[in-house]
Amino acid sequence: MPAVREKRHHLSGILPTFIDESHDYPTDQARRATFRTKEGKKVTAFQWAVYDFTRKVPHGRVTTYKDVCTAIGQGSPRSVGSALRKNPFAPIVPCHRVIASNYYVGGFFGEWGASRCSAKIHMLTTEGVEFTTDGYLATKSVIWRG
Repeated sequence: MPAVREKRHHLSGILPTFIDESHDYPTDQARRATFRTKEGKKVTAFQWAVYDFTRKVPHGRVTTYKDVCTAIGQGSPRSVGSALRKNPFAPIVPCHRVIASNYYVGGFFGEWGASRCSAKIHMLTTEGVEFTTDGYLATKSVIWRG
């Protein structure tokens, strides 16, 4: 199993980010077939599709769980959220840039809601994405649909 080290995000102390040094982000089928998470689990084809799309969301923009499943042609917003909760490639796959379809902050690390997702809101705010005090996207101009 490849070495995994903790790499501190620019929000050191708030959010540890794990980077697999020997894999970074596998793009070819051979590497994907042999890749295992730090828990030793395989990544499913659906998860790869979610990660591939989410990886393209630009800095300072957000997309929705529903937009991800529409773009990849499979799954549901809930299954996209489940895949992102297990994301072994943060921040290479910027899961913090995916929000709910009603433009609510959504979830982060399996938690849901503005009070529980303060790190997600903080990360997005540092990228220029603003939220209302109750956790809704302040302007729709930052929505990205691919």
